[in-house]
Amino acid sequence: MVSVKPVTVLGATKANAEWFPIKERALAQGIFNSGASLGSIIAPPLIAFLYAFLGWQATFIVIGALGIIWIIPWMIIYKSAPDAHPWITETERQYILSGQQCSTEENQAKEYVPTTAQLLRHRQTWGVIAARFFIDPIWWLFVAWLPLYLNEKFGFDVKEIGAFAWLPYVGAAIGALFGGWFSGHLLSRGWTVNKARRSAIVLGCVVMLPALLLTSQAATPWLAMGLIAVILFGFQTAIGNVQTLPSDYFSGKTVGTLAGISGTSAVLSVIITIQLVPMMTQGGDYTPFFILGAALVPLALISLWLGGKIEPVKPKL
Repeated sequence: MVSVKPVTVLGATKANAEWFPIKERALAQGIFNSGASLGSIIAPPLIAFLYAFLGWQATFIVIGALGIIWIIPWMIIYKSAPDAHPWITETERQYILSGQQCSTEENQAKEYVPTTAQLLRHRQTWGVIAARFFIDPIWWLFVAWLPLYLNEKFGFDVKEIGAFAWLPYVGAAIGALFGGWFSGHLLSRGWTVNKARRSAIVLGCVVMLPALLLTSQAATPWLAMGLIAVILFGFQTAIGNVQTLPSDYFSGKTVGTLAGISGTSAVLSVIITIQLVPMMTQGGDYTPFFILGAALVPLALISLWLGGKIEPVKPKL
């Protein structure tokens, strides 16, 4: 599970850069992320149902088969970039392409397509890599450990987990759409990309941090799941905008390269944090679990600021 989503995120980031104007990219990324949240809403009751009637082996087979169905419409619809796609009108083509360009100076900067070695010499690159390293584990901590948390902390069995573990992901789906809409709304009001993206990311982090700390002391499962819904709302508000940063900084194949490198960074951090959880929650005390999540939030924000202003990167002289 951990290794699949970064690949799809890379593809979505690249597609967003090609197919959407700057002001619409975060919303497009948010719609994509809301699909992942929708999957997390459907998965617990579906898996519980399949497990009850088919057993765990058949459940793995069915879920694995469902996971490849999306390839079919992708191959049919995603034929090429908008400059050559046969299904769109010339008006639509011009709208997409013109919306990716802001000014003559920025247009020239967007032509900069660095090699991987050149890419790694920019502070913006390391800002994105570090931001993904620190923020992504927050999502995967809950994806991986929410069922066990509900079982160990509140005694939920498989049926109860299947019936209720989807609730926090409703907050995630709403946050994904809100985060994309919010930054796009700010851009339509004349805000710069820098201010709009930062505002959305900061808002998401401000929502996450106190909710993570409060969840560590939640006394009932319903309070805990409500607070986790708030956490995931904040996470998705922020992450959709973080994932658009490669296309805000660079153009062309560099977008996919940076998305891939930062996605790899995210996977490494997820592996590290998930390995830490069993040691941190011995005896059923999940307080360190939520404190770990809370500590990652300011580190992600610091990374964003160290990356510098969000604008097209120019070649180093």
